[in-house]
Amino acid sequence: MLLPQVKELLKQYTEEDLRLLISEMYKSIPKKMREDKDIDEMVTDIHAYKRIGKVNRDQNKKSDITELKPQIEQFIDFAYNQYYFAPNSFVHKKERPKWRFHVKNFIKELESIPPEGGKGKEATNLLKRLYEMLSYGCAYYIFNTDNPFRSVGIEQTALLDKVIVRLLGQGINDECIESAIKLVINGHVDRVTLPSDLIIVFINNLKTTDAKEMAIKQCKLIKKELIQTQENSRKKASSSEKYWNTEKRNNLTETIFRIHMSLCEHDEAIKYFHANYIECDNEISLYVLLHLLEDYECINYWVREYKTAQGKGIEPRAGLQKEYNYVMENEKFLDYWM
Repeated sequence: MLLPQVKELLKQYTEEDLRLLISEMYKSIPKKMREDKDIDEMVTDIHAYKRIGKVNRDQNKKSDITELKPQIEQFIDFAYNQYYFAPNSFVHKKERPKWRFHVKNFIKELESIPPEGGKGKEATNLLKRLYEMLSYGCAYYIFNTDNPFRSVGIEQTALLDKVIVRLLGQGINDECIESAIKLVINGHVDRVTLPSDLIIVFINNLKTTDAKEMAIKQCKLIKKELIQTQENSRKKASSSEKYWNTEKRNNLTETIFRIHMSLCEHDEAIKYFHANYIECDNEISLYVLLHLLEDYECINYWVREYKTAQGKGIEPRAGLQKEYNYVMENEKFLDYWM
């Protein structure tokens, strides 16, 4: 029924009938909806309700971190234990598909808490843990999907950016930089996101030269830890562990490369890549390097590295040869990557 029809029908009711109608309608509204829609405020003072307006009411609502924290921590614990995926006695079958709505609400509530102060720091940490959980869900089944970010309705890069903005927003120091870097390199990506996308989100949040230099230092320290870990566990480490250790080290190398490039330290970036990127096949290393240089439209460096590799006996793949010929003829890159 349309609102004009409702208004017309109400004209036929007496004052007593209207009281009865409102009472019955109020009883039929679920408690959760009455709270969400501020129905009690409306009944208490309809004129004040109209004056305040929805936007102001939403702004005046403050999320209580002391109530949110145990709810979120329990949810995360249940998720990692696959209680929202596999049969169990903790989460009812009918409630398991609703996990995405819980996450949406948690993110919304945490974002409403200003990042300043102790409560803000707690909210940031919980938002970070939710991101880590969704990232984990991209590699392991903890929900009924292999792309939890899409199920929640947010891009992985967008949520990562929200977390990093809060992490770095209260002042840049070694601790928050390290935390942001580990968030980038320790996670897993969904099917539409690349590790490079996460690295770029991180670097875009480094607004000053000091912050970028601090990030380079922290990347090198984290990489040193990874190398030490790999050396200490070489005999007992599985092939999977070795693979992920190498992936993390290469992602750190790419991060340092991109930071140097953002500082216009092109030669330093290329030098660091050559010395630290791990790949048995030199042609693949060349492919990765040229791909990175193309991101920054560095034609001269691209051509130089291509020719240098040829001089060392490395034969670029057919796609790179086609790209090279196009660059030499047109002095620009192709519109697509070979």
